Amino acid sequence: MSRSQYILRKRNDRRLLIRQEKANDGPQISVQQVMEAFLQCSARECFKVADTAMSAEEVVTLAAPAAEKSVVTGLIACGVASVFFGSMFVPIKRFDAGDGLYVQWLMSIAILVISFCTWLWEGLSQFYPLAMLGGMLWCLGNATAVPIIRRLGMAMGILIWNTTNCLSGWAGGNFGLFGMKARPAANPLLNYVGLACVIVGGALFSQVKGNAPAESENKDVALESMSNAERDKLSSDDPQLKRATPTETAPANEDTQSASKDRLIGIGLALVAGCLYGSTFVPVIYVQDNVEGAPSRGLPYVFAHSMGIFLTSNLLFVGYCIIKKNNPLINNRISLPALCAGCIWIVAQTSFFIANENLSQTVSFPIITMLPGCIASVWSIFVFREIRGTRNLRLLAIAIVITLCGALMVGLSKDLVF
Repeated sequence: MSRSQYILRKRNDRRLLIRQEKANDGPQISVQQVMEAFLQCSARECFKVADTAMSAEEVVTLAAPAAEKSVVTGLIACGVASVFFGSMFVPIKRFDAGDGLYVQWLMSIAILVISFCTWLWEGLSQFYPLAMLGGMLWCLGNATAVPIIRRLGMAMGILIWNTTNCLSGWAGGNFGLFGMKARPAANPLLNYVGLACVIVGGALFSQVKGNAPAESENKDVALESMSNAERDKLSSDDPQLKRATPTETAPANEDTQSASKDRLIGIGLALVAGCLYGSTFVPVIYVQDNVEGAPSRGLPYVFAHSMGIFLTSNLLFVGYCIIKKNNPLINNRISLPALCAGCIWIVAQTSFFIANENLSQTVSFPIITMLPGCIASVWSIFVFREIRGTRNLRLLAIAIVITLCGALMVGLSKDLVF
């Protein structure tokens, strides 16, 4: 017997039990109330109802959203989200990602599949279309991630966009912007001091000079890693790649001007991406604050959020193919790493939802938006060698310490009062 058949049979048995209770002057709860409550239970809770002799009142109580929150759970979720967010681009770092839209499209597929499993685990909870808007905002920001990393490096790109991400997300939760209810910390002084430390750390990060490879170097590495047959096949479809060779060089002054221009473009894109990332939870929190009966937990919104990402990514990729006249820049070798990056991201984002649920956006945002930069810096120093030199390493260490202290103060500001 399949799981769905088992649950349906137990639901029918529950209906008979409810009728018997009503006949015996038991709890005065309608069948409709119990069935609605049962349908709101997660898959784990459905088996609990089916395997135990629960009364109608207990079924309704089980489906009610739990108001209890755990600071420890929230901080653990922050840690998981920070590690995974800081590592999400590691699988694709050694490959030429092209324009980044093919990578994002594959990431959206992995995100949708994993989030659908979460939705099944939640018992196919109600779908809130407005949560898709948050996924769309994230997708638009993520479309700039590959160009940013190509121009600034992985660590510096994440650190810069997460600074504006931190500020926009913290402001929305603290002041109640865009229709959300204000959720100030219990200790405003500690919260503001911690936020100031996070901002100072972000400013110091921007002074660290990375060794991000130029776009032409990325393309040369990709060409060198291909066999002759693969290179000939790819160059026949893309004249620009056909003309590109590892020995081509440009004058030094042109390289300097191009690098400076690319850095400014990368910083501008990172600032825009951070604002989009910082708004990704606004629709979900708006639903929780303004829609009657909306669950206060974060997991029921993960699938709708991911569906917004998937649909937006598909539209972007189709538009990209049209603009490129059905000749998109695609590196076959990055397909599996891009899927892995999507899986890493959805684990981090799900943890982010759990952190918001237990800590509130005011506390979770500064922590999860700044700590991933520290994780990415570790990857950049010890694996990809993007950050070198005594001055850069010393400045990076100071920035990391200040950022960690600020994130800790923000986390403690939720309940610590003195």
